[in-house]
Amino acid sequence: MEHAATSSESKGPASRFAPLRTVSAVLVLSCVAVLAGAPTPDQVQILLAVLTVSTFFLMGWLRPSGGPFRSFVSLLIVFTSTRYMIWRVTETMPSDSPLSIVGGVFLLGAESYGYVLLLLSTFLSVDVYKRAPRPAPLAPAACPTVDILIPSYNEPDELLEVTLTAALNVNYPDGRSNVYLLDDGGTVAKRNNADPVKAAEAQDRFERLQEMCARLGAHYLTREKNDHAKAGNINAALTSTSGELILILDADHVPSNDILTRTVGYFVEDPKLFLVQTPHFFLNPDPLERNLGTFKNMPSENEMFYSVIQRGLDGLNASFFCGSAAVLRRELIMEIGGIQGDTITEDAETALELHSRGYRSAYVDRPMVAGLSPETFSGFIVQRMRWTQGMVQIFLLKNPLLKKGLTFAQRVGYFNSCFYWFFPLARMAFILGPLLYLLFGIQVYVGTLSDFLMYGLPHIVGALMLSSMLYGHTRWAFASELYEVIQSIHCSGAILTVLRNPRSPSFAVTPKGENLDENFVSPLARPFYILILIVCIGEVAGIARWFLDPVGAGVISVLLFWNTFHLLLLVSALGVLYERSQQRVFPRFQTSRDITLNHLGTPMPGHMTDVSITGMGATVPTSSGRRFEVGDVVQADARDLGAAAASSLDLKVLSAQDTPEGQKLGLSFLIETQDQWTAVVALMYARSENWKTFRDDRATSENMMSKIGGLVRSSLSHAMTHIQAVSREART
Repeated sequence: MEHAATSSESKGPASRFAPLRTVSAVLVLSCVAVLAGAPTPDQVQILLAVLTVSTFFLMGWLRPSGGPFRSFVSLLIVFTSTRYMIWRVTETMPSDSPLSIVGGVFLLGAESYGYVLLLLSTFLSVDVYKRAPRPAPLAPAACPTVDILIPSYNEPDELLEVTLTAALNVNYPDGRSNVYLLDDGGTVAKRNNADPVKAAEAQDRFERLQEMCARLGAHYLTREKNDHAKAGNINAALTSTSGELILILDADHVPSNDILTRTVGYFVEDPKLFLVQTPHFFLNPDPLERNLGTFKNMPSENEMFYSVIQRGLDGLNASFFCGSAAVLRRELIMEIGGIQGDTITEDAETALELHSRGYRSAYVDRPMVAGLSPETFSGFIVQRMRWTQGMVQIFLLKNPLLKKGLTFAQRVGYFNSCFYWFFPLARMAFILGPLLYLLFGIQVYVGTLSDFLMYGLPHIVGALMLSSMLYGHTRWAFASELYEVIQSIHCSGAILTVLRNPRSPSFAVTPKGENLDENFVSPLARPFYILILIVCIGEVAGIARWFLDPVGAGVISVLLFWNTFHLLLLVSALGVLYERSQQRVFPRFQTSRDITLNHLGTPMPGHMTDVSITGMGATVPTSSGRRFEVGDVVQADARDLGAAAASSLDLKVLSAQDTPEGQKLGLSFLIETQDQWTAVVALMYARSENWKTFRDDRATSENMMSKIGGLVRSSLSHAMTHIQAVSREART
């Protein structure tokens, strides 16, 4: 089902439409800019403001999903935002002192950043591309050979065993694929570490994982030294493997059984194709989703990128490698010397180099891996700091605007992907800019409240409308702001580090599979307390200024509005920073399926409510006439539970609770054979349709205001819990 983002499907290469689209977009946007710059009296501007805001609300009610209405609204939004920026530059910049000039430029820079992103979003996402399916060849001999590479560093054995088992059972002709575990935790250098404890740990890991791979039927590879992190690990493996294609999976990215049959066909059709990327889907909530309880009904943070932006890039032959869940052509990777390693985002860097040589990429919008999000806020920030620093590195060291060989559309696409990651600096400027005036009287903005309503209000409403129209089904408005705020404080420093020395960042592995034994306040919360205190002081000072300075009340009102909004965001962020306990290493996936359980040879109906790699939940109706006790063992057919193949599974009752619907059972899988283990992994992970259905069910823009209101209430409620926890800790 298509939602807000309109799409076009084509059987030919998407990039053949890019030149016409690019020229048309540049011409239209240039005309809009000329019209927006035309001077008008205040009366005309008021009329324009009323008409545009009214049109935005009308379009929000009509919800144009494509065609001329969507294009008209997008261009109207670009017109009002361009008009606002021209007004900001020509009429609102302070000049009474050097500090005011610096402060004004500081705030204008942040607004300019947002304006540029608005233009880029319009160009890339108004009409996104939907790629037609290309099944793999039916004849085994026509299928390219594939090496499935799973790089690992310090992940738990049980997590690796799940991924290896699923990879070994991917649907593909016998003898045409091999699975390799690339272990960077058991390298020769680590096994010979000067610290005997660390050396023993690495040797033990080396032996354990070798045994696991031999038992499962996978190949174990390691190397001499841990040079160049993940990129170096993969490049070392490329010298020891020979498949024509390479499927790269992160250690926690468990593949569905159709990942090759839905991707290999594109390589058979197009010999210049170097990449087929697929979405990253996560089974567990990230820290915001878990701590605020939004995982089941709010789209994940990455959905905007994978459901809209990557599809828009695909239409311009600019979709890029995201490090995992991707198939690459070995010959072309080797042409550039392997996976690139000048930056810590080696994936996007590799795609940039191959695109510049004229090769093509494809994006298939179907989730076919199930991975793990970072469980803690600290782990989340480690991951985002790496992404931020890596994309800023690409911008500085491999600037796509200057790199030879790229088309104009590809330059725009890569520039957007790099430029977006400067958002922490822009967000901090938005927070701190108004405080210069509210606290110190340094003027950063010249204008009246009526001026702001004439120019600023249409711009704000239009930007929100554009975001809703392009991304509303994949990213809620307040959630987007909240995600930015929780990352900005720590990632701003990371960006400044790269700006000082572009080659300074080192690759940091994202922690996965962590246990959270109890609730606790994140150790990264302290900077938020300081910033909240400063913003609160600014709020009080601003209110005092509003009463004491009637002449400047218009400017103060505008700045107070933004200060209050950011205070709301920062306080809401405290709800994310109060970590909720999580006992399970493997996430439990909610499902609904009628099943049959057998006990002592007697079949009885039941209803499966959830499943994980370790067990499942089920309800047995009272009408069955059977009551279970803890310790009872029941049998079920894996196919009846949802697996593709039949296999008898034993399940032990761990808990039994009476409910109005019947007896609610907590069941644990009793695994005694390799076939049973394979069946359980297949039951949980084999069907990509499960991930697609779950993703699509969350991707809805219905009742959006009610949902956003619920998110705000949840954020503030959990923020109060955070404050209470800090108060208790302070008292004790």
